[in-house]
Amino acid sequence: MVRVVLALLLALPPAGAVDETDRSAFRSWFTYLADAQFERRTQDVIDCAALVRHAYREALRPHSAEWYRRSALPLAVSFPDVRHTPAASADGWPIFRVARDPDRFAEFADAVTIVRLNARLIARDPRAAQPGDLFYFHQEGAVSPDHLMVFLGPSAFDPTRHDWVVYHTGPDAGSAGEVRKASLEDLRHHPSARWRPLPANRSFMGVFRLAILDAGR
Repeated sequence: MVRVVLALLLALPPAGAVDETDRSAFRSWFTYLADAQFERRTQDVIDCAALVRHAYREALRPHSAEWYRRSALPLAVSFPDVRHTPAASADGWPIFRVARDPDRFAEFADAVTIVRLNARLIARDPRAAQPGDLFYFHQEGAVSPDHLMVFLGPSAFDPTRHDWVVYHTGPDAGSAGEVRKASLEDLRHHPSARWRPLPANRSFMGVFRLAILDAGR
């Protein structure tokens, strides 16, 4: 089953941002907004994929004074905006590829769609991760088998480390779950071996880079 999942994940993602300026702007906003969810969670972030969708969507918006007011960010930042973004339509904002042959885009994508159609496998060694990359786990037989974590690297909120990872645990056993933040080093020694981002862990599918951040595409 692991081989089947990996084969699906090797499908080419859509083209990335237009240039390095946009990639840098997106990376800054995406990692900051994912990180900010640990400080104060917004109502739309209900699971791991929702965390990625929120940070992705809000990173692409124009960050006007009104956006800052509504966002109630826990720490003021000033990054350039992403200049080249998809145009919204009556059906929503087509920011994620959700189908091929023919291509179809939408504002919503679940965890496996995000990695399969909107990202590329970089490595199974977490040390290859760059800020903004995703750690993808597939827990065979689980009710919700697919899980994403966002590799932040440095954090605007805690400068004590440079290997931070943020993720939502997802709802479980009647609990709504929560946003957690841990160092990569701590995750490598997670009490449950199936959640360790290590090549030896068959549930860890690897490090995935979003197409918008992928200069190689």
